[in-house]
Formats: sequence, structure tokens, C-alpha cells
Amino acid sequence: MEDAVTAGKIKSIGVSNFRTHHIDALLKTAKIVPAVNQLYINPSDQQEEVVAYNKAHDILTEAYSPLGRGELLEVPAIVEIAEKYGKSTAQVVLKWSLQKGYLPLPKSVTPSRIIENGQLFDFDLSDDELTAIDQLHGVGSLTREPDTIDH
Repeated sequence: MEDAVTAGKIKSIGVSNFRTHHIDALLKTAKIVPAVNQLYINPSDQQEEVVAYNKAHDILTEAYSPLGRGELLEVPAIVEIAEKYGKSTAQVVLKWSLQKGYLPLPKSVTPSRIIENGQLFDFDLSDDELTAIDQLHGVGSLTREPDTIDH
């Protein structure tokens, strides 16, 4: 992959589901630090240690499944915030991701939801609202530890 960057065939390299020890091992031999680490990140599973590590190494945290597996869309605290702003719960969770410094990667095949997912720039969550959403650890699904998955 580094040869492809050097040859100008690609612009950057990313990794997925790398924990700190995985990146440490990679950086022992890598000449190029990954530009992005794609992780399962949402209010239910924030992976603070990896996110802090990414930030310290200028690695963008990309949040896949930023809405969890849909279960976050019914959480009362998020519903309440969404109603306050006249937004969907998905928009609130995606805005939380952006304000936390993550690049959310929502998945949808529904044209109206794809459009809605981009309509996040006409409101900001308050510090209190961000903190309330931060407190939702475990209300939905959690990621699986990559070192224990049988590939």
C-alpha cells in the first residue's frame, strides 16, 4: 500500500478496527501513518482509548454504524433532543459524531434518508446535550473485540 502511495496510485492509506496495539505494531515498520481508522463508533460504543490514540497520531476516526444498528433511534434522550431541533434522531446522532470530531459513515439505500443525513449543518448540539449523549454507553450494541473474532 505504501508503494501505491509513493507511485501516486492512491492518496492515502486507512485501516479498520485497529486498536492501539495494532497501530503500534504497524508503526514499527510503516513509513506512512494511516490517514483513517474506521471503527464502530456511536453513542453506545465510543471506544475512547482508540479515539484518543487516533487523535494523538493525527489519524481520522471514521465512524461506521454511527446510528448503532438502529437501536439508538428510539433512545428517549436522543428523541427529546431531536424534537427540540425539529430533526430526526438519526440527524442528532450524526451531528453528535461530527461535533465529536468523527467522520460518520451512515448506510442507507433510501433516497430521502440519504438527503436527510446530509442536512446537519443548520444546528449545533449544546455542550450539555453532547454530554447527555456521551452518557449513553451500552444502550445499544457494542463492537466485538477484533483479537477474539475467529476469522
